[in-house]
Amino acid sequence: MAHTISERAARTADILESIDELNKMIAFHRDQSRDASMQAQYESMRQELLQELVTLLASFDIPVRIAA
Repeated sequence: MAHTISERAARTADILESIDELNKMIAFHRDQSRDASMQAQYESMRQELLQELVTLLASFDIPVRIAA
């Protein structure tokens, strides 16, 4: 029997990978380019993904609170 991944699980993995990439971009703009505008844009995108992740995890009965 082949194991298939649910749409929710796949989206959760996609979000985690996206957050990982955004973290790298945030660090780059914070530490190297010092472009506060770009850093803020990436942080905003990260925050949106974190909110979606919280919702998805709740659908798996995994309550999560994101620290400010």
